[in-house]
Amino acid sequence: MAHLEGGFEQINHRLGGIEKRLDGFDARFAQIDARFTQIDARFSQTTSQTDSRFAQVGARFDQLDRKIDAHFLWLMGVMIVSIILPVVNRLFGH
Repeated sequence: MAHLEGGFEQINHRLGGIEKRLDGFDARFAQIDARFTQIDARFSQTTSQTDSRFAQVGARFDQLDRKIDAHFLWLMGVMIVSIILPVVNRLFGH
């Protein structure tokens, strides 16, 4: 009987050591989780900054597209007038 009680005490002692080690693991996993949370926050901040930069670039391209369209229309108008003006001048010549 004493032999069994000694065996139970050894098992209890070993289980207590295992529980202490597991508590250490829990603390380490909590630290790792906190670090991953910080990394996730940094990535989301970087993502929002990147999205805002892309939005700015997109707005500038839209503005440039409007300018190019306006210049193209002016150029086409000048070309059409330069073609039609000599024809009209010959038809109604002075």
